[in-house]
Order: sequence, then structure tokens, then C-alpha cells
Amino acid sequence: MKTIKYMSNKLSGLLCGLCLLGVLCVNTSCEDMLDKGNDYVIYTDGHVLSDPADTVTSVLGILNKLQGIAVRTNLMGELRADLVKVRDNATADLKGIASLDIDDDNKYNNPRDYYAIINNCNYFLERADSTAGNINRNEKYFQAEIAQVHSIRAWTYLQLVLLYGRVPFVDTPIITKLQSDATYPMYELDDICDYFIKDLKPYYGQEYPEYTGIGGDIDPKMCFFPTQVVMGDLYLWKAAKNHDKEAAKQAAKCYYDYIVWDLNGKKMMTASGRGVHWSGDDIYWNRYNTIIISMQYSPSGRWGSAGQEFITAIPMDSAAADGYYNELRNLYNTQYETALVEASIEPSSVIRDLSQAQTYIDYGTNGSEKKVITVTADKFTDEEIADGLLGDLRFYYAYSQRTTKYNSEEVDVQSISKHRYQHVGIYRTSQIYLRMAEALNYAGYPRFAKQILTMGLSNPVIQYMVQPYYTTAADSAFIEYFDFNAADFRPYADSYSESVNELGIRTAPATFTARSNSSDCNMWGIHSRGSGLAFLNEAYAPFHVVDSDRVDNPYPRAKQMLVGKKPNKNQYNYPKVPTVVKKPSTWDAYPNVTVSLATYQTLNPNSKYDDYRSYITFDSVGKYNIYINETLPAYVSDTTAIYAVYSADLKAYNTRLKDFLTDYNTWYGNAYGDASFIQAEQDDVDQCILDEQALELVFEGNRFYDLMRRAYWYNDNSKLANAVGNRDASLATKLLTRTNWFLKWNNKIGY
Repeated sequence: MKTIKYMSNKLSGLLCGLCLLGVLCVNTSCEDMLDKGNDYVIYTDGHVLSDPADTVTSVLGILNKLQGIAVRTNLMGELRADLVKVRDNATADLKGIASLDIDDDNKYNNPRDYYAIINNCNYFLERADSTAGNINRNEKYFQAEIAQVHSIRAWTYLQLVLLYGRVPFVDTPIITKLQSDATYPMYELDDICDYFIKDLKPYYGQEYPEYTGIGGDIDPKMCFFPTQVVMGDLYLWKAAKNHDKEAAKQAAKCYYDYIVWDLNGKKMMTASGRGVHWSGDDIYWNRYNTIIISMQYSPSGRWGSAGQEFITAIPMDSAAADGYYNELRNLYNTQYETALVEASIEPSSVIRDLSQAQTYIDYGTNGSEKKVITVTADKFTDEEIADGLLGDLRFYYAYSQRTTKYNSEEVDVQSISKHRYQHVGIYRTSQIYLRMAEALNYAGYPRFAKQILTMGLSNPVIQYMVQPYYTTAADSAFIEYFDFNAADFRPYADSYSESVNELGIRTAPATFTARSNSSDCNMWGIHSRGSGLAFLNEAYAPFHVVDSDRVDNPYPRAKQMLVGKKPNKNQYNYPKVPTVVKKPSTWDAYPNVTVSLATYQTLNPNSKYDDYRSYITFDSVGKYNIYINETLPAYVSDTTAIYAVYSADLKAYNTRLKDFLTDYNTWYGNAYGDASFIQAEQDDVDQCILDEQALELVFEGNRFYDLMRRAYWYNDNSKLANAVGNRDASLATKLLTRTNWFLKWNNKIGY
């Protein structure tokens, strides 16, 4: 691939003004969404993009237009949901979003900005010379740029249709009034997903453009949208909208394909560091002084450096005066350096309560000693609990409220660590893993999905915690697609060993051996990023099917208890096998050599029986006589009686075991042959995933859409309505009507 370098001293100076077509957009008749007088139309009709400079400039122009929707992508996904609320000082536009009363004049309700991106993409794709390249080296210069523009266009259309519900669709550039006056079809979510899944397939997994030095503090690769992830999103929405398990499988594969993508130097995206946790020494001694933080929601240095979690971000200008400034920094954080401006958005009681409701369990350590510790509320003051020190610690890391001095007055200052820096994040590692978990669960593999929350994925985890429970050839083939090799993916579990109980069934997961050095772990269950070690928590532990009792199909636990332990001969009081006395050589010739007891007592009037016994001990004929006539018959009699007891006990045990296994096999067959049982299991895991998406992704603009997917998947609008109603009860009834999920604009777009 030809490397194209484009140098600039300042990102804002480069992106501002380098727009391919400007704001050229479409609606049903499209004119209202077109800005036909744009000054940035820099190419004339018929111009072919065959020059590298033109091509780079065109792609950068598209990135410039993405800046226009970056902030609202977050606000529309977060303010309309349940995890945050707006303060009294918020603008009318923000209050309108939070109350779902978004009129045409709301500054964030502007579909033109989406169509500006789309139309630039359409122009580029129509005019870019896809054949330009080095024939001798079989290189096509602009293949990476073309793939990225397809991906950006697909992502933009998806955001647009999720926001408005039904949108005018156009896939060719609008550059004339005649075209702007034309009527275009209205596409809904299904249409967008189907069109762009097909559209992206030829470019799936294509490498990124090799741009360097575009300025600012962001790696150019972070400005692009992985085709695998965008395709995964399209399949995930298609799966949710239509309860389509096959689409869910494809979504999971797409996310996996990005995780193991090795182009452009990126290889094996692990589920990041452990996150935020208490020191093991502290919790052992109940001190709670040291919180260890090993995550970076938003980079404090160059975006794209090693160890950072975002993989795609929209680059923004460094100051408000430069153009597209990231106003999320001001909306989520109190400003007081030059003037006191309170934050407009704060966490709601929903995320506070959810965070506190989590059970933090970890190993307390004292040298080599290790014990399981559950961190409870009595360890903290009410103020510390309010600060986020109880339950899941990610909220404590992401949010803080403190008092400081401003103009000699004490003022409350809110800080949201996810919005302190210049750019707007779109995709990051944990988000991709959580969407893969959601897709796997929809696809019918809840145990696979749960391992993403619990232990993290590696081939041994999949082999022992997933594969045994999905036994059809189709299931095995699907699961084998996910190759998390042990060299690159290193969870806390270093190895597993099979465990089968005395009944011959696996009533518990295979036991694991912990990695000797936890610092070598690069895969953690995502719940472990804030709530201790998830696999120590019964609610998150790798579970076996026998832990799942259903009213309509209960596990035969009582019969299992009755089975008891299998009888073992060693537990019965068998006599020792008597020593066998060899037949003496004198026996046949002298059968009566040994005198009888009577004769002995006659000869020895004062003797006792023991004297006689002592006498015959030294007589081999006498010893053999006693063995044959006394010892052996007694032993045979005792063993026969005891064996009869053992045999009766064993028969009774086998009867109870057979009775249990008959019921067990019926139960197991019904469980995994019963769609309602699987559905109940999926529901349990889905709630865990939804909670985890809140705990991990709060403030990042995903929540409304995460809830919307659930409402689609379950075909139950209350999944969205009731959740948002927890923040504002007045909104619950409104959201029961599906068309109220979406914005409207000028009667041209939306429902």
C-alpha cells in the first residue's frame, strides 16, 4: 500500500475548511436539508479523484464533517436515558433532550450535519479512482481510503436512523438543484442494516489509510472506523430488531474479527487492565486506604498511545474559538479556572444505586496468605459511600464531587474523568467486548457471553467453561471460530482441570489454577474492572446448568440428595483374613499326635485353658487343627454376614442412583431441548450484560441505544420505557409508544 503523508502543524487548521462538498444533504424532496450556497465545494462536476493530494484532502474533509455530530452523538445517547440528568442551569436545548421534547429549533436536532457527511462520502465514492495504483506491484493506491469512506458512511447512516427512525436514503452525490428537488425513498433501521451489510462486505477487514503527522495529539488511525466493528453493529441491530439469532452470530464474529485483527500493527485486543480495585493488603486488614487504578477512559497524553482504551475517536479542535470544540468537557465538568460555570449534566440516582448494589469480592492478602473478602457497607462512612467507595469502584473513578476555593468562596466542583480531554471517543475495547457478549447471548450462547463478564476469554476458558454445554455439531463449529490463543490472551485462570463427581455427571465447572503472577494477566472479566474478582461472586461465577432451577422444569435436587454416597467395602468392619497354617507333614502319618484338652488337663491337673493353648502353639498339627475347626469357619461366617449387608446397601444405592439419573436425564433433555429454559437463562445473562454496560459505559453516550436494543429484542417497549421512567416517571408512558423513541424534523424526517 502506498504511504501517503500529509503534514500540518495544527489539526484544527487542517480540518476546518477542507470539506469535499460541504453541507449537501437529502430529504424526501431534499431541498430543505441542502446548503447549496456552500463555499467549500472545491471540485467541479466530472472531476475524478486520482491524485493522492486530492484524495487525502477529501478524506480529511469527511473527518471534518464528523466533528459536527460528535457531541450530539453522546448527548442523544445519554441524556434521553436513565443514568444521567440535567441540572437547573442546563440550556433549554439540553433540557429538551432530557425531557424528550426536542423541537425543530433545538440546536442538536439538525439532520443536515449527518447528510453533510453522507454526501461527502457519496461524492468521494463516485469520483475516487479505484483503479489507480502500481500495476507491477499489484497495488491500488486508494483502496484503504475507499474502504474507510464506505465504513464512515455506514456508521453515519446508522446513527441517523437510530436518531430519527426513518430517513431519506441517497447513495449518490447531490450536486445540482434538480437532484436536490428529487424524491428519495425513506429507509428504516432494517433497510439501513441490510443495505450497508451488503455494501461493506467487499471492504471488510481492509487496512487503514497510512496517514502520518496530521497534527494535534491523536494517532491518525484513531480517526477511522473499523469495518469489522461497524459491520458488527449493523448485524447486532438487525438481530435485535428481528430477534434474529443468525444475525447475532454474525455480529459476534465481526467483533471477534476486529479483536484479533493484525493489520496496521494492531494485534490481539485484550479486555484491558483490571480497572479499579482495592489493594489486597488493605482489604485483608480492613484499612481501605489504597485504590489501584489501571485504566484510562480518556487519554491524558497522545490519543492512541499504548495502554489506552479508545480505538476510534472524532478529533476535535483545541479551543472553542477554533470551530468544532468538544463542549462535553464543559457540560460534564464544573469550570472554575477563569469563571465559575457549573456542570450541566450529573449522574442520576439510577447509576449511583446500581453501582452501590454491586458486591465487591476480592482476595485479601497477607504475604503468601490469601483469603476471600467481601467488602461491606460497614467499612465506610455515608459520605464515602456517596463518593462511590461501596460496590463497583468504576463510578468512583469516573465521577467526583468535591469542594474547592473560588474567589475566596467554597464551591462544589464536579468532575467526570471521561470528559476532561479534547476529543470525543466513539469505540473502545470494553465496549466491543460487551457488544460481543450481547451478540453471543442473543445467538443462544449465554454461558459464552457470561465468561466475558466473569473470567475473560482464552481457549482454555472456552474449552472448559463454554464448549461442554453446547454439544451439537453446529454449536461446536460456531464456538471453534473464536480462537483466543493462550499466548496472547491471558486471563487469571492459567489452566483448568476436568471434574466429574461420583454420580458421573459434571455438577460444577472445571476447577482452575490461578496464574502465579496476576500482573501477567491481560484478560479480565469486565465485571472485575470495578467489582473485585467476578469469578468469586456467585452471581457472576462460571455456573453449571444444575445451578439453574426453573419452576416449570425443576432440577431433581431432592433425589440427588437422597442418593447419598456409594457404599465402599472398606467402610464395613470386615475381620482380617486369618493366617493360613500350612498342612503339616506329620498330619497324614500321625493324625492324633496332639493330645486333646481333656488328656492334657488329666496329665496336668492344675493347668488352665491358656496353658493348653500355649502348649499346642508350638505344635504345627495342633495349629492347623484349630485353623480348620475354629478360625476359618468363624471368619467365613462373619464375612458372609457383612457382605450381605454391603450387597443390600449397594443395591439400594444403585436403585436410588438409577431413579435420580432417570429424572436428571429427563430434566437435562428438557432443559436444553426447551426453548423457554434457554430463554430464561439468556434473560438472566442479558440483565448482567445490560447492568455491565451501564457500569462500564456510563457518560459515554450508549445507554439509550443499549435499552432500545432490548426493547426490540424482547418486542417489549417497556424495557426502554420503564428504565427511563426510573429517572423521570413522566417519560415512561410516552416511551411505550415506539415512534416517541425518535426525533422529528420539519415534517421531513422521522415519524
